[in-house]
Amino acid sequence: MVEGTSLQNRYRVDHRIAAGGMGAVYEAMDERLNRLVAVKILKRELAFDPRFVERFKREARAVASLSHPNIANVYDYGEDGDAYFIVMELARGEDLARLIRATAPFTSDRAVHIATQMCAALAHAHSAGIVHRDIKPANVIVGPGDRVKVTDFGIARAAGDLTLTATGSILGTAQYLSPEQAAGAVVGPPTDIYSTGIVLYEMLTATVPFTGESAVAVAMRQVSDPVPPPSRL
Repeated sequence: MVEGTSLQNRYRVDHRIAAGGMGAVYEAMDERLNRLVAVKILKRELAFDPRFVERFKREARAVASLSHPNIANVYDYGEDGDAYFIVMELARGEDLARLIRATAPFTSDRAVHIATQMCAALAHAHSAGIVHRDIKPANVIVGPGDRVKVTDFGIARAAGDLTLTATGSILGTAQYLSPEQAAGAVVGPPTDIYSTGIVLYEMLTATVPFTGESAVAVAMRQVSDPVPPPSRL
């Protein structure tokens, strides 16, 4: 996506602020409402998968109904040519993955403060029947005063038909997969709770419980191996 491009003659794309397996996130100006927003533009290979596009539309509508101080709100969904995008609240701060790399292990008070806000966001989503399915530090924005915004609700669910290796980002995601996700079983709210536990573990120890040479190897360890006690670290 070229910076300065206008989507639907409304959203003027500025600079890229993040990138992942599903696409890239740009800061943009909503010229109709004169406000800064975040626009996530899906990867081209996803945009050409009609199954994904249909599920993505459905999930975007569902997530747009959520309203919680710890969730980055979804404002709009659209397409412009072969570009499919969602428009979200622009959450100021750094993603938790960067903070963990820079400053972990966190104090217990800080880790609990962040995890509590994550749980509040998830409780709200779960009460509306929405499961995130991709809780990981990169999807948590931490702003001033460690104010948390959980992002990317609904996107992982829309991509539910993709395999562990389909997007290229799942290698990192596998470290936070619940056992039922790794086994290809039905997932529900406990999936998000398990992944939040892994994030809390990482905040406190500066490492994840399971690593491996491939996404599949890590996923299988989630299924079969006991979690190493963080006290060992």
